[in-house]
Amino acid sequence: MNFLRWIFTGCLVSLAILLAGILPHGSTLIGQANAGDVNKPHHPQILKIESIYEQAQFDLSKKSHLLRNERINFYLAQAKQADLRNWTFKRDALVARAKNILIHHQQNTIVENTGLPEYAAL
Repeated sequence: MNFLRWIFTGCLVSLAILLAGILPHGSTLIGQANAGDVNKPHHPQILKIESIYEQAQFDLSKKSHLLRNERINFYLAQAKQADLRNWTFKRDALVARAKNILIHHQQNTIVENTGLPEYAAL
């Protein structure tokens, strides 16, 4: 009798786990990040960095410019996703990264264009 109870309980637990995994594809039990409203405007910090980024000049034939351009694009895209999910801390961190790369790029392009030593641009 005790042995049959263990088998019956094991079958019920296995069936419950199987149904929980197959029927809802795990989305109701695990939960997924909500992307929120896609049409809502982005945070003003993101818009400000994007406007500065659009005005920046990148010479894509130079590897350093190409890498900076790709990294800024990546961080801005990630910041937009974080903003849609209302992850404010992550959004702010990603915007700060993009801003730092953009400032670094602008300082280096000033040095490259003027021919001044690097410390003179600061």
